[in-house]
Amino acid sequence: MLEINLQGKTALITGATQGIGKSIADHFLEAGADLILTGTKQHEIDALNKKNVRLLKQNVKYIQLDLSSVDSTQTFIKTLEELPRIDICINNAGVNKVAEFIHTSEEDFDWINQINLYGPYRILQSIIPGMIENKFGRIVNIASIWSVVTRKGRSLYTSSKNALVGLTETIAVELAQHNILVNAVSPGFTLTELTKNTNTPEELSLIESTIPLRRLALPGEIATLVAFLSSELNSYTTGQNIVIDGGYTNL
Repeated sequence: MLEINLQGKTALITGATQGIGKSIADHFLEAGADLILTGTKQHEIDALNKKNVRLLKQNVKYIQLDLSSVDSTQTFIKTLEELPRIDICINNAGVNKVAEFIHTSEEDFDWINQINLYGPYRILQSIIPGMIENKFGRIVNIASIWSVVTRKGRSLYTSSKNALVGLTETIAVELAQHNILVNAVSPGFTLTELTKNTNTPEELSLIESTIPLRRLALPGEIATLVAFLSSELNSYTTGQNIVIDGGYTNL
């Protein structure tokens, strides 16, 4: 049986302190990767790093990153430039604002795109030259089912995720010659802590009834796909937006 092996690889995962990002980090750690993980809250980052010191986890480092802040992003980019290499990049951090288009503002537009699009752009600009030099790279940008379908109130989120998919597809074509594979993963409804805390059991049941598999995805199911795409088992898939949604977008 083929197993995902990320030993000897350094992976950057943004938004990795909770939800899908944390599950991806857990899968990567189990596969042997060295991890650089980000979260927005400095006190949480400090606590996680102290915990890893106690547990002797020398291959995991948390760094504070708030992509909504230009200063925080620039500081993080400088930190990245001091690292010897990044083999795998997972742009997972993202935000949403649900509002009908006429009730959105330029501030809303700037905020969502700063985090969902400009942040990944700046990170990739920083690390891709090193991947080209090393003749290896795996990049996965976490998009959303709302990059392929939409509904009321999703204009800003959908446009930002569509842009991220467009970026993914184009740089995949440009980087293929350097053995750098670039894909997007678009999760559907996923049973994260945030989902459970912001929906009643009745609301979760209603969501499940709209999905052909009749349940929400588990974060680990998203992480397994991301881990495959990030490994050397993936040798030919690039430039794709892979939807993982239990069949929801096929309805």
